[in-house]
Amino acid sequence: MKRPKVALLGDLNIDTVLTIPRFPQPGWDGLAESATVQIGGTVVNTAVVLRTLGVDCVLLGGMGDDVWAGYLRQNLKNIDVDLSGVATIKDVMTGLTFITVPPDGERTMFSYRGANVMYSPHHLEFSIFNTVDLLHLSGYTLLKPPQQEAAFVALAWAETQHLPICLDSGLQPVMEVPHLIEQVLPRITVGVLGLPEATYLSGQQQPERVLMWMLDLGMEWAVLKMGAEGCWLANHSEALRLPAFPARVVDTTGAGDSFTAGIICGYLCKWGLALTAILANALGALATQVYGAGLALPGRAILRSYLQDLANRPDTSPWKEGFITLMSRIETMDDLLTPLHQERQ
Repeated sequence: MKRPKVALLGDLNIDTVLTIPRFPQPGWDGLAESATVQIGGTVVNTAVVLRTLGVDCVLLGGMGDDVWAGYLRQNLKNIDVDLSGVATIKDVMTGLTFITVPPDGERTMFSYRGANVMYSPHHLEFSIFNTVDLLHLSGYTLLKPPQQEAAFVALAWAETQHLPICLDSGLQPVMEVPHLIEQVLPRITVGVLGLPEATYLSGQQQPERVLMWMLDLGMEWAVLKMGAEGCWLANHSEALRLPAFPARVVDTTGAGDSFTAGIICGYLCKWGLALTAILANALGALATQVYGAGLALPGRAILRSYLQDLANRPDTSPWKEGFITLMSRIETMDDLLTPLHQERQ
């Protein structure tokens, strides 16, 4: 089986995750009970999970010329992520995100996007688009120029190579630059939207109608992330809803990015909507059970164990055959992982 490869354009960050007993009132101090520093950013998280699944990744984005960039690069090289599309941008810091996580696990982020925003069209290498099977785009790339222009150039280059294009829109880009999101959506092959942003853009309230609206725009696959309510997936032949799988939620950071990795993997491997939905839901659920994202996200051994547990639970028995089939499919991808990455599983 050929190892698929994905180009991912988006933010490359350092995350500082702070667990807090409560969010402070204005003027008060917030005293954290623990702190961790991790690699992060939407496409970094998605790439980490894709590598766990045996999918090759090349990142397209900007980093500063600082100690944080060195930390990012080394950790990404350790899992064989291709950094040939990453530019070092002088005089601007690497992106930094501070994440507060209260006891209910619903994180709040404060981000300085730094070098991410300064990633320009001239930083892109057209040759990369000759080597990949899909372009994945974060909606946050559309917020500000010159990264905004880089996103549109990457879209055009992907189209010239007849590459499928995946978009994970994010809520803030939909709220801040809906006109740009609306320009991009008809060019997308696999659209991954949260229900709030999808209803905002479509004017529809029912998930089935939202999915139809997405497909009418020209998408092959329409995907709705619904958090604790699970997900919807549709193509031009079928639509299905999958409820969220049981999880002990401690932190929702990276859950959506992990879910999207499952969608990309299932699409590239031609596993169909049902198996892809199970994989995406499982990865999203597992991400909520750890603090932070990046390399903290669960590896393949934990995914296997989780799928086995789900197959044995009476409340998830309707999908037992899917869990077993998916475990078998994942096993066949073992030879796609390098020995270095297998050590992390």
